Amino acid sequence: MRHIATCTLFVLLACDHATGAESVSFRRDVVPVFTKLGCNAGACHGTPSGKNGFRLSLRGYDPVLDHGSLTREYAGRRIDRLNPASSLVIAKGSGGAAHEGGKRFDVGDTHYKILEQWVADGAIDDQTTSVEQLVITPTRMLLGGSTATVPLRIAAKFASGPVVDVTNLVRFSTTDDAVARVSAAGVVRKQNRGEATIVAEYMGVMGTVTVIVNEPSPNFHWSNPSPNNFIDTHIFAKLKELQIEPSGLCTDEEFVRRAHLDGIGRLPTPDRVQAFLTDRTPTKRAVLIDELLNRTEFADWWGQKWADRLGVNQRFVGKIGAGKYHGWIRQQMSSNVPEDVFVSSILTASGGNYSNPPAGFYRRLRDPMLRAEEVSQLFLGVRIGCAKCHNHPGERWTQDDYYGFAAFFTQMAYRDGPFFIQLYDKEETVLATRSGTLTHPRTGRSAEPKLLGAAKPVLGPSTDRRDVFAQWLTAPENPFFAKAAANRIWFHLFGRGLVDPVDDFRISNPASHPHLLDALAAEFIRSKFDRKQLIRTVMNSRTYQLSSATTPLNSDDGRFHSHATVRRLGAEQLLDAIADACGVPPKFPGLPLGVSAVSLPDGEYKHPFLEAFGRPARAMACECEREADTTLSQALHLSGGKSFESMIRHKEGRAAKLVASQKTDSEIVEALFLATLSRIPTAIEQETVLKRLTATTSDNRRVAFENLLHALLNHPEFVFQH
Repeated sequence: MRHIATCTLFVLLACDHATGAESVSFRRDVVPVFTKLGCNAGACHGTPSGKNGFRLSLRGYDPVLDHGSLTREYAGRRIDRLNPASSLVIAKGSGGAAHEGGKRFDVGDTHYKILEQWVADGAIDDQTTSVEQLVITPTRMLLGGSTATVPLRIAAKFASGPVVDVTNLVRFSTTDDAVARVSAAGVVRKQNRGEATIVAEYMGVMGTVTVIVNEPSPNFHWSNPSPNNFIDTHIFAKLKELQIEPSGLCTDEEFVRRAHLDGIGRLPTPDRVQAFLTDRTPTKRAVLIDELLNRTEFADWWGQKWADRLGVNQRFVGKIGAGKYHGWIRQQMSSNVPEDVFVSSILTASGGNYSNPPAGFYRRLRDPMLRAEEVSQLFLGVRIGCAKCHNHPGERWTQDDYYGFAAFFTQMAYRDGPFFIQLYDKEETVLATRSGTLTHPRTGRSAEPKLLGAAKPVLGPSTDRRDVFAQWLTAPENPFFAKAAANRIWFHLFGRGLVDPVDDFRISNPASHPHLLDALAAEFIRSKFDRKQLIRTVMNSRTYQLSSATTPLNSDDGRFHSHATVRRLGAEQLLDAIADACGVPPKFPGLPLGVSAVSLPDGEYKHPFLEAFGRPARAMACECEREADTTLSQALHLSGGKSFESMIRHKEGRAAKLVASQKTDSEIVEALFLATLSRIPTAIEQETVLKRLTATTSDNRRVAFENLLHALLNHPEFVFQH
């Protein structure tokens, strides 16, 4: 398997044209030149249809096609063996002929000479061996103070043995050019404080080097915060290295609200807030976390997250199927079924999707390629779809890997029933078959099942390929599953994954804390994929409990978790919070009173408020389907939407009941703050509100408190989680 390998010293055992030798290799020299100069990029000749009649494979993934395009197309005019400098491929690239892509190299430079020599030698295609690994020096660099630049040196170790200096042929890129930039020659230059990864690509193999930019700050002082567990050890080590100070701990008021919203998706009740604030037990935060993990709402909240990604929508699984599918997912969360067992049940499901709800997973995925792409993104965190038409441009996965992976999902069929009402409201039976193939578009042959980064499995004629795949996927030694699952849980608790986007693991998108991700995955495996245990571990960390209030030395940090991230509540979460604060359960037409927004079983259920706030249709695997942007429509709903106002001014609502009680104005104000912002009002807030109420007569006292409730529901502390 091709992979990254790095070391600080290497010995060049052989050399190529780029380092002074006479012979030029088409695959080792010429194709990498096109890649480095961008000639075979997606915006140029690397598009599926090419540019102006000239097509190259994207970043050189198919050298046979490239050689044919150069030497046999266009009547061979792209190559002039008698006068190499007149070859169109050289003349256009050097500016000697009109070229829409502009000048790409100078006459006489290294890349010009490589192309010229290759043409002069007969423009042949050689059968050079593949690259096993890239050797990068240095593997990690610290820039700061007087150290502004560091040159990289790249060597390729070929399967045949030699190690070749290929620095001049490597395509370089950076994951964050605001932190560090890299020149075409591989010289890294510091920009601003932070961490970036430099990616080196040669012959489809990628290697990386971590760059830390750490400008000494006279104002930086490490406060040496005490870690609660291994999570903090990793987080604080990175922050100290980057000279980013962590914020202090959040207050008890902030924690009780945050823990409820993250743990069960609901606001804490006023009584629970008061009990927590008056509790002087040192372990009260850990006790609260345990309590939340055992609440019935936990299953609703975490079940919703999976329902969003697994296609729980009547359009795909039928009306009855949506309810049964959602109920099954919720039961799995309630029983804390281990993640590996839960996922295996989905991947291997067969039968009618009403009698065996997880079979509904495949109803939306009607062809093997879509199944492979969704499974890979959901359970491995890999967007393998980029390798469907060509090798993955940002990872090591090839087109062969893609079709070998998809071949696991070819032997499936569907049958209507047994329960059938109409075309769009029916049960469907998912069947495992013994036949079904997928043709590889480049070879024209049937793709054989092959696991990512592993050997081809031995499959019998009656083997359900999905069983073999599920066993590999959920095995403790699988390099993807535990990391992807742990990263997704981290994302749901912090609003950002250690790998972000959460379902886009690749060499060119490294984790912010790779060692921490390894440790979380190891902990998940050690606990036998106990979901609640991993959530408990994360929520008990000091990192999770940091304040969202920033300091001058961490205000620009959006990646390394030096402070909590302020996040808008999700659509269902916000609607439930409004209902809880108003003391009026939401009413969803066609559903029993008391069903929460979070527990709605059908992604197709239409509700104006939920749609305005970005509830997903559950039509795709990507977490990006849930929208988190703020819009004018949302503001209109919160400023005077009909259902919103009806809950505030309901005759049995919280405001009406408080006014009808024997409570004083001051006590009512405190009660409304506790019900909305999960805290007691400050002295200034209390004084300001009471002044407004002083001139209020008994006839409109209720309206005044309803208006206060309206204002609190629009307060940033309510709409956003801090």
